[in-house]
Amino acid sequence: MKYSLLTYKYFIDVVETQGFTPAAKRNFVSQTAISNAIKNLEKDLGVQLIDRSTSHFKVTLAGINLYHCAVPILNKYYEFSEKISQLNNSFQTIRIHYLHAFNYWAVQLAQSLAKSNPSLQLQLDTENFATSIPKLDAGDYDVLIGFSTAVSKIKNIHVRKVGTANFGILLNQKAIDQKGRLKKEVIKKQPLFLQKWTATDNNDVQTKIKNILEKMNISYDQIIYLDSFDAALSNVVLNYGMAIYPEELPLPKIYDKYVTFLPNLPKLKYDVVAIYKNPAIFNILDRSLAKK
Repeated sequence: MKYSLLTYKYFIDVVETQGFTPAAKRNFVSQTAISNAIKNLEKDLGVQLIDRSTSHFKVTLAGINLYHCAVPILNKYYEFSEKISQLNNSFQTIRIHYLHAFNYWAVQLAQSLAKSNPSLQLQLDTENFATSIPKLDAGDYDVLIGFSTAVSKIKNIHVRKVGTANFGILLNQKAIDQKGRLKKEVIKKQPLFLQKWTATDNNDVQTKIKNILEKMNISYDQIIYLDSFDAALSNVVLNYGMAIYPEELPLPKIYDKYVTFLPNLPKLKYDVVAIYKNPAIFNILDRSLAKK
């Protein structure tokens, strides 16, 4: 009989999320991978764990017993893994990856790390959201710079706040009249440009932006998702719509006469975090950020 901790983790997540699809989302794998893993586990153990004869999700008695046995074992394993990772608390190189448009905060963190750890080698690269957590989990890199809600429901991942992003709505100055008021009829016919990201928390900044615009009676033609803030800025310069944009990112001087921020928009502060798996990294981050 083969015991795979990952398979038991899948089973625990299926029970806790009440389904194969939400468990797949939690683990960033396909629903088929979860389903096959559970089927193989049932075959290996010789018992049925999930009752598939009903339209409602139901765990069998054997499944319930296995769940209560597996949870403490997995927890002990994670505790053991963290203790092992802390035996060697030194790093020669830290690989920092960042989601698109988070380069500002990645550079800020790298500068702080270099200042507090002169001998530390740093490597920076971009990362796509869809593959970021699986690659972090696999050890392909050490730290991911992104938004806090991206990992709010993911187990065994640690976060450390590294900064704050203040988001506003960037629009073309042609959308503002001579008295500094928004021409709502102009905006109404244009799209809203947002970043192409997905959060696991419904309290993300994009949802907040849309809710606030609705309360301000500002409508738009459609929502268009782009890969970068640079792309959104280019569209705004061409007066093709308005876009979410962090005030920390410097606007090129050449665009000063073309773009402006939406007046009277409530400040939207948003935590930018360093996401990591190895708990030993916390000490390095803490020493570095405490000196800022």
